[in-house]
Amino acid sequence: MIRVLLFSLLFAKIANAETVGPCIGSLGPTEAFFLYRPGEFEIDLELSVLNQEGEIVSTAEATALKADDFVAKFHIEGLLSATRYRYQILNQTSSNIIAGGDDLTFKTTDSSRGDRVSAALISCVSAKDTAPVWVEIGKLKPDLLYLGGDTPYIDTPNLAEVRKKHRALLNEPPLARIIRNTPTVGMWDDHDFGLNNGNGKNFEGGKAATRKGFVEYRAHRQYGNGAAGVYHKTDLGVIEFFHLDPRWFSQLAPSSVDPQQTSCFGKEQWQWLLKSLKESKALFKVLSIGGIWQDKKNSETDDMFTYWYERDALLDFVKHERLSGVVLHGGDIHVSRYLVHPRRVGYDLHDFIMSPGHKRTIPSLNVYHPSLEWSLVEGQQFLFLEADPTPADPTLTVTYRQPGGKVNKKIILKLSDLTPPKREETLRAHWSFDQDFSNSSILGKRLDGSPQNGAKISEGALRLERVRRQFVNIPRSFLDDNSAGHSVSCWIHPNKLPVSGSKDRQFILETTAEGKPSARAAYHLSLELSPASESENIAIRLHTQTLSPGGPQKAPVAKAQGAFQSSHLRSEIEGKWSHLVVCFDSKHLKVFLNGQIIATHTLEHPGPAAEHGGLVIGGHRAGTGRNFEGKIDELTIWQDVLDVVEVRKLYQKGL
Repeated sequence: MIRVLLFSLLFAKIANAETVGPCIGSLGPTEAFFLYRPGEFEIDLELSVLNQEGEIVSTAEATALKADDFVAKFHIEGLLSATRYRYQILNQTSSNIIAGGDDLTFKTTDSSRGDRVSAALISCVSAKDTAPVWVEIGKLKPDLLYLGGDTPYIDTPNLAEVRKKHRALLNEPPLARIIRNTPTVGMWDDHDFGLNNGNGKNFEGGKAATRKGFVEYRAHRQYGNGAAGVYHKTDLGVIEFFHLDPRWFSQLAPSSVDPQQTSCFGKEQWQWLLKSLKESKALFKVLSIGGIWQDKKNSETDDMFTYWYERDALLDFVKHERLSGVVLHGGDIHVSRYLVHPRRVGYDLHDFIMSPGHKRTIPSLNVYHPSLEWSLVEGQQFLFLEADPTPADPTLTVTYRQPGGKVNKKIILKLSDLTPPKREETLRAHWSFDQDFSNSSILGKRLDGSPQNGAKISEGALRLERVRRQFVNIPRSFLDDNSAGHSVSCWIHPNKLPVSGSKDRQFILETTAEGKPSARAAYHLSLELSPASESENIAIRLHTQTLSPGGPQKAPVAKAQGAFQSSHLRSEIEGKWSHLVVCFDSKHLKVFLNGQIIATHTLEHPGPAAEHGGLVIGGHRAGTGRNFEGKIDELTIWQDVLDVVEVRKLYQKGL
């Protein structure tokens, strides 16, 4: 009787203390991970998994210890694939159930990868504003809830505060109901890492505490390498998430891809990522970070633009290994955005940014990008992914959602859309100017030209009159962001060259800063005719900009690389058709005239091409002034470096 009474008092104390969970974490076809905080009390616990008949099929024991903030972790094994189970948690001493009920259920993943699955992704949350979002997610019953960073806001290395904020998040009533029966995993961004714009170096003294709190309140299969970082993956069968940690290891060592640069992911995470990607059997693969993959275009350096060399090496790996079904995911910026990077990995690379789950937006971060397709500056948003392997061409449906069942944007991707072509195609743009201004490359209509000021097609070529300031505008980027190599080929027939001794210039082409004629500096390609120092000569001049490291904890910057020029007799150029080819390989510029190399220039700042927007053909980036006089034909751009033999074949082919 006394024993029973003592237990009753003990259980009352536990029940009145601050509990968390139970929470389901990582799942597999035969295993499941759980966490539970019974309260501020050390106690031996047992988690039992039951089949539909109520029979116990597997158990695991764990102890809630003060050293772990009284959070107990359970790892269940020996389950059946694609099977629904119930679970309960018992006090080992008394065998009394302290967590149970019909809502404590889960389903293992399908080892055959034949099940439809869904996932809800969210970042940047608050107790005040996100409650309606949790309710909406609960209605959708996803197979995974992914807390994608700033979940919660912590901003301190004080372990007691770290733990307190994690408890508060998981105890928000609508979220607490979800995590009981929905696998819930997470990744940190800067605020739950512990410092705004934080990296491994500037927060080195505090990250151990924030990692401990994170590990305690997530039930993952893996936490980084076991001692550092928190990277991991979630395999739902038809779709696999790679939760990448760009914080812990950043700025601490030379990069695995370029020892001259500082690391983002660190050596171990990098090796794990490449190996895991290559071994993945999932049809769809989500590369996810708490931040974003592109440039925020502000003073902060915690985006992957800062570490463009690792980002690009990763995407080049995807392309080289011909990995299908890869998409990008990010958060952080309090703006939701959807970008499509044309043919970046052999196929269009879709980039989904979801933020915020609360109401605080940052309109200034809704910046221009040549790959931007859609954006929304509103709060209380989340991303919902549905992967369906059952059609002949499996689909990935992505919706940007808000409470009340509101769908702001819906994208349906077929696996065939995310599969490299059998034959890699590097042709990015081709304007034949035979009949119109259309583009005939794989990028299609998005690169169709818009004639300005009466520019027209005449005798199968683009005809431009300088006095009327005519040009053709291409509104979108034709190269991958920060392209490492490309070639431009065109035929030109100048009717009148710039006057000798003047400052006159005629632009054949020039990229624009933001996809339209602008007075702002162009970002990369610039090719012009200008007076040479010798009166009988004309100069073929190039300007270019490459991306250069900004230094430790600084974003890279664009460095001008011009003007680079070669001189030729006017009589060889004026009133005649000439074939020009320019090749860029991140280290050198090469210029070919009529099949022969005429000049090579070693870049002062080796690096990929700086970001650009669209293109002005026959004019300066501003569109008016410095326009070309004559004809331009067969303008072609490859995302590849042509060799001498290929250039000569193009010349010999003629118009």
